[in-house]
Amino acid sequence: MKPKTIILCILTLFCAGNLKAQTRVLDTLINVGTYNLHFHIIKGKGLPILFESGGGDGGAVWDSITTLLHKRLGATLITYDRPGFGKSGLDTNKVGVVNDIEGLEVGLTKLGFDKKLFMVAHSLGGSYTMVFSARHPGLIKGAVFIDTSTPCYVTPKKSEEVLASYATKMDSFKRELPGVYYLLKSYAETGLRAAEAAPKAKMPITVIGSDVPPFKSSDNLAWKNCLRLFANERPNRKYILAKNTHHYVFFDDPLLVAREIVILYNKVRYK
Repeated sequence: MKPKTIILCILTLFCAGNLKAQTRVLDTLINVGTYNLHFHIIKGKGLPILFESGGGDGGAVWDSITTLLHKRLGATLITYDRPGFGKSGLDTNKVGVVNDIEGLEVGLTKLGFDKKLFMVAHSLGGSYTMVFSARHPGLIKGAVFIDTSTPCYVTPKKSEEVLASYATKMDSFKRELPGVYYLLKSYAETGLRAAEAAPKAKMPITVIGSDVPPFKSSDNLAWKNCLRLFANERPNRKYILAKNTHHYVFFDDPLLVAREIVILYNKVRYK
């Protein structure tokens, strides 16, 4: 086991005991119109942090890092399952990034988290965060993007290639993993919506790129270059290469990710 992993395990066990004694956790299903959206909230104070998972992941993917972050910040931490994932329902007549975000908006409003937010996004969650922020100028005070997709990388051509690579699995996805099926079917639309929204993402952003992106070809270089390009597009963005990490940077180097979230959060929390 890696030293950083051992440290995380120790911290997680320590923090878990403190969480039970010092915090309240809300695990709930919120009706957002035609389906229920599952939220898991560690209650705290100050600017709430909303986590946006990558494609194919539910909110539980953040469990270790939220435990670590709550100990350091004491903030309210909000994770949720995107429609069709985890405990969330799915309306197959209302799919795609815009419909998904509309459901998220309803859920956050019902929970009382529709004023100011800090966001942490991973992979495809970066596209969702850009679309969400464009719909609510000024709502998101800052964000940390962890090895996220970018408009530079997710072009219409790349979207076609991604969908083609899953062509033989789509029928089984539709039967067994409908969330994945509709996410892939909407992949091109998500890329286009994110490209439209990206210029409006004016909040401070820390971009953390992995050392080894999630591909096995020259796409690795394109992914890394596009992340750097995205970070350099505005003066209030910062790029960090997380050495010796893979796509799930917050698994491989949780202390780095937590540190960068804390740094940016403390800069914007009172704005």
